[in-house]
Amino acid sequence: MEFHLLRTEWLLMLIPLLLLGWFFWSKKLFSRDWESVIDPRLLPHLLVGKSGSKSIWPLLFCISIGMIIIFALSGPVWKKLPLPVFKQQSALVIVLDLSRSMNTQDVKPSRLVRARLKLLDLLKNRKEGQTALIVFAATAYTVSPLTDDTDTIRSLVSSLTTEIMPVQGSRADLAVEKALQLFENAGINKGDILLISDGVSAVSANKLQHL
Repeated sequence: MEFHLLRTEWLLMLIPLLLLGWFFWSKKLFSRDWESVIDPRLLPHLLVGKSGSKSIWPLLFCISIGMIIIFALSGPVWKKLPLPVFKQQSALVIVLDLSRSMNTQDVKPSRLVRARLKLLDLLKNRKEGQTALIVFAATAYTVSPLTDDTDTIRSLVSSLTTEIMPVQGSRADLAVEKALQLFENAGINKGDILLISDGVSAVSANKLQHL
């Protein structure tokens, strides 16, 4: 919480208020002025102490009321400050190869299954930043746009098989191009692209150099 005043210029009025109070006290005029506004039955109790001397309490009362009014006019407010949040802002687009060669079982149970397991681990441990998922074969498709909800992406991973791709091929360049488009659409100037594949064709490699 932070305390501050909206109209601090009103605090300048404290100066003439205090000067006026000092003037009345030094001239001992405050008692005479109060006689015209205070009930005569209360006046002796307010203006005269037990010793019979002039009482300072009416003057202090006036000054206190004046200070309260000036303080109120200065616009005191309490503002809740936002807590600092250290958040990784870099976005990540994961590009997964779903070409038929990913079904090869040279690693058990297959390249694709191993890739999906790695992908699930990555999503589970990613706590900050936006994430998107793109799959590709002969063409590229966006499975999930950039989002903070990695749980939704994880729920889709098990359904990613080579059979869902309408045309087979290996155009990683099209997927990377789509990833760059996601960054642009989200207004993100800097992000990371993770390509998960068992290889990049010569055509794709050549085109990637010009992206």
